[in-house]
Amino acid sequence: MFQNIYPVFEPKRLLKKEMLENLRDFPRSLFGLQYQNYSDGILYGCDITGTETGMILLPGILCYKGVPYFLERPYPVSCKAEGKMAYVKVHFWDKTIGSGGEEYLSQIIVDEQEPDAEQELELARFKLQAGARLRSDYVDFYDYETEFDTVNRIYVPYAAPDHPGIWPQILKSFARELLKYAVTDPWDCAFCLQCLQRKEAMPYEAVRAYLHARLGQNKEYTNMQMYGALKRILGEAGGREEIPGQTRKKEGTLLML
Repeated sequence: MFQNIYPVFEPKRLLKKEMLENLRDFPRSLFGLQYQNYSDGILYGCDITGTETGMILLPGILCYKGVPYFLERPYPVSCKAEGKMAYVKVHFWDKTIGSGGEEYLSQIIVDEQEPDAEQELELARFKLQAGARLRSDYVDFYDYETEFDTVNRIYVPYAAPDHPGIWPQILKSFARELLKYAVTDPWDCAFCLQCLQRKEAMPYEAVRAYLHARLGQNKEYTNMQMYGALKRILGEAGGREEIPGQTRKKEGTLLML
């Protein structure tokens, strides 16, 4: 049956073990019910701000194998300026049981190895040149794949129903720029409005269905392929020609002397 049992804290009232267990288990049970079919990935927050020495990872929640992981305070991340591809990722340790209970711990790592899908989750990637500063603000939709000195989050998985989704900010940016043109296609209008309204990641199947309707390509997409397809749609709407496979580079890199 349905029920809601909540302990009452009053003087001289004895709290039963079952009541305290209910308080302990309620948040986890609620999370499990709400996100039981969600994939691994970023659930909320985890935004990134560039700094003089690297970046700051802002508070957020990750979902990994059905367990929420919380970052409650900003976390500074040092980055080496070597002009090579580096990955910011979270390494998840096995569950441990201590005197205080179960512990699900992780570690933030920056190195040149692609994330191991079995125990790691990507948060960003970048190529930082000597004397430059990482930036996490973007000029336009095409700027998300700028090669150097820019935080790239196209590949980052976001927790969504059944299958990881793409960064919501990318979809919002796409929607804002596409709506600047005189769009009349009902698919464009409906999809853009959905992108602008959602706080969580758009379900993968919704983005895939839109791309199938617009481009006639009924296939599976990686995040990068999704971004490329959206870039194609935006380019066609604005009369912009993109060279296939071309990677945009940042212009006017400022050297810190």
